[in-house]
Amino acid sequence: MIRLLHHHLRRGGVTRVMATTARILRESGESVELLTGEAPPEPPPPGVEVRVIPGLGYWDPASPTDPITLQEALTSLHTEGDVWHVHNHSLGKNPLVTQCICRMAEEGIPMVLQPHDFAEDGRPANLERITEVMPDRGAGLYPVGPHIQYAVLQDRDRRVLTGAGVPSDQVAVLPNPIGSDLGIPPVDPTSNRLLYLTRAIRRKNVGEFLYWAKRLGDRFEFATSLIPENPVEKKRFDQWTAFAEREGIRVLWGIGMDGRSFDDVVGSAAACITTSVGEGFGMSFLEPYVMGRRVVGRNLPDITKGFQQDGVRLDHLYPSVPVDADRVDAGFWDRAVAQIGQWRKTMGFSQPLTLEELKAAWVEDGQIDLGRIDEEGQRHVIRTLSAGSGNTSDLIPETDADMNQNPMCIRDTYSESATLIRLKALYQSVGRPGTVSYADPSGVREAFADLSALSMLRM
Repeated sequence: MIRLLHHHLRRGGVTRVMATTARILRESGESVELLTGEAPPEPPPPGVEVRVIPGLGYWDPASPTDPITLQEALTSLHTEGDVWHVHNHSLGKNPLVTQCICRMAEEGIPMVLQPHDFAEDGRPANLERITEVMPDRGAGLYPVGPHIQYAVLQDRDRRVLTGAGVPSDQVAVLPNPIGSDLGIPPVDPTSNRLLYLTRAIRRKNVGEFLYWAKRLGDRFEFATSLIPENPVEKKRFDQWTAFAEREGIRVLWGIGMDGRSFDDVVGSAAACITTSVGEGFGMSFLEPYVMGRRVVGRNLPDITKGFQQDGVRLDHLYPSVPVDADRVDAGFWDRAVAQIGQWRKTMGFSQPLTLEELKAAWVEDGQIDLGRIDEEGQRHVIRTLSAGSGNTSDLIPETDADMNQNPMCIRDTYSESATLIRLKALYQSVGRPGTVSYADPSGVREAFADLSALSMLRM
């Protein structure tokens, strides 16, 4: 039995990847079960069971789960020959899940751990939550043993884990599968919609999306597919929608929230846009091409480097949106120093942060990347823009060479058959139970300590 575990199966990239993984494993003859913290909105693939265990959901301090009950609920499911494939065990969305998975590893349960996001990567609140709920986890979040394998999405994460002490033969790069069920909706030649396939949470950089909507809104219709469900994220989102209305920036928000299929949502677009400053799966760079839509917007080299090495053309994506540093609001630098300084403290670094140090890392030739700036600072910048002031070529290159190469390259490289081969090899590499140690937590923290790689929107 392959047991695939994640906090939830809400509509989005994680769920699509898990559903595709479950389906191709089941079709290959494997028994597969999805474990999750809440009932999924859509049915699982044929032959795949879903088991809802409420304690697996996101952490709710107002209604905490009994850790012993959760531990027993998980370990009681295990039978000889099972492999547990766990997504984001260490992110800190629910520290009790982190604790349970680590204890299961210590008990010798065979598992594949797939971190596609790291709490150490600009998520101080998650690290604080882990420390508060489970002080013993200061010793480490990443168990190492012969019965534990790691799956990562790109080479950067492989370097993070091996640099912290996970043996290199226990870390495999596992690119996400592109589902064969993705259609190719016909392109409407009259459509000028730029669609952001996102839930519009903070790290998706909604402000930069509105920056383009204001500059190019006279030539394109801007839309997002989903809206946040998390109350904290929903509050930020509501602030952005209110701001857009006040500024006269027209956006269609959450066009996929009415139950429309993924194909229908993508089919309404002429192209897809991304302004995200942090991705785990990176599907937003790949899936649109398979569905006949090019991708424009912000590049994330840590995520896309592997795609490009595999032959996917993404050189038209921009690395940053430089704006004059003196255009940010008067309180921006005070907020930035306080926020990044607190992040450093949470990460365990004792050296206080100075304004000079932060400016040296963030300002180049008098300019700062819009993607580093918090929401208040971004709103201040956007207010100073003139509507319709952008050139189309600033965002969308005139050549469409990527559309000639990318769809076939992506389908071949990240096909379901190629993914199945990788998955089978990964599960077979899980060894017999042995002694468990932990990767060096300071090694993981150090990997994400570079100021020049930080954004306030990641925290």
